[in-house]
Amino acid sequence: MKKPLKTVLIGAGGFAETYLKLLLDGKSSDYIDFTAVVDPYPERSSLYENFKDKIAVYNRMDDCYNAYNFDFTIISTPINLHYSQSIIALEHGSHVMCEKPLVPSVKQLDLLEEKCRATGKTLSVGFQQSYSTTMRNIKKRIMNDEFGKPVRFKIFISWPKLWDYYERAPWAGRLEQGGELVRDSVITNATSHYLHNILFLLGRQMDEAANIENIVVECYKANDIETFDTIAMRGEVSGAEINFIATHASNYVINPVFVYEFERASITANLFTFNDQLEVHHANGHVENLGSFYGDGIECKPLYTAQSILGEREFDCPAKTVRPFTEFIDKLFSQVDFNKFPDECIIIDTPARQTYMKNLHLDLLKCFNTQKLPSEEGFHWAKGAVLLSL
Repeated sequence: MKKPLKTVLIGAGGFAETYLKLLLDGKSSDYIDFTAVVDPYPERSSLYENFKDKIAVYNRMDDCYNAYNFDFTIISTPINLHYSQSIIALEHGSHVMCEKPLVPSVKQLDLLEEKCRATGKTLSVGFQQSYSTTMRNIKKRIMNDEFGKPVRFKIFISWPKLWDYYERAPWAGRLEQGGELVRDSVITNATSHYLHNILFLLGRQMDEAANIENIVVECYKANDIETFDTIAMRGEVSGAEINFIATHASNYVINPVFVYEFERASITANLFTFNDQLEVHHANGHVENLGSFYGDGIECKPLYTAQSILGEREFDCPAKTVRPFTEFIDKLFSQVDFNKFPDECIIIDTPARQTYMKNLHLDLLKCFNTQKLPSEEGFHWAKGAVLLSL
């Protein structure tokens, strides 16, 4: 058994508290020696009393790295800090796992991978479905041609967001923050797991993701943000048609509904019914239950990454698996206009602290069912779709 990795967590609040709970429970102590946490305001964490006397607490990364030589750095901080903090960790000789989204541009991804080569260290990304036992088994079965060729993958998500969502941080809904590129939007943040998961599943190898081609897309917003809160897109991945529809600008919750169609089977999940079970519907009529869609991905992220660093397993989600997703984001933000829904259709609900587009969930659900974009359905509020160039 190799010596566990001396580990630091960058971030103590928000989603970082998920990592804190996992690291503090000690279940991964054979692989992870949780030594320190870095956060400018650690006392704001709801878990502060749980860790303040157990591990070293620092306000700055430089002070932390001057005190210890860390083998493993986990980064769970605001999006605009991911690039610079990953660079700092790599330069200090630490392997890195950064929460999603890693970076908002291919240029930054190129620089990070160059830094990995120069330092000999690894960089992984926290897209939890790539660490899920269920999803990894599905990918192996796809690679073994058990379901036949992929035909169509489609997803619909309606996740209303209140004003608090966009007020929670200065980077929320922004293109830039503090001189750093952010590109925070419905597709780059909250629903990014679901698009990345498609690309991951259709990658040729376990540590690869597939590219999206022939992309047509429409982006809209009801909220007063710089980016967009609604997206409808269609593309091709490994010969399969991809339909992805997601919005924060509705007033009706529809948790992810998806259908992954193959020649000889369909994989489905309807999280709208709060039944998160994945099912395989085989062409012969047999229905196979695969268990929870969410599975064990979140809890496995730090453990599996540490095991990979120690050479005991393959890396689950290395930086190269986010390249197709990042290339898509680069094209999207450089080529597509973010259209505002018509003023007469936007509802500003002050008591609920919410801005939304009237009946948007119904229109988008129709798009999901017909595999058409809003402009192709002829909705009066829709603008023409944009075909992304290479």
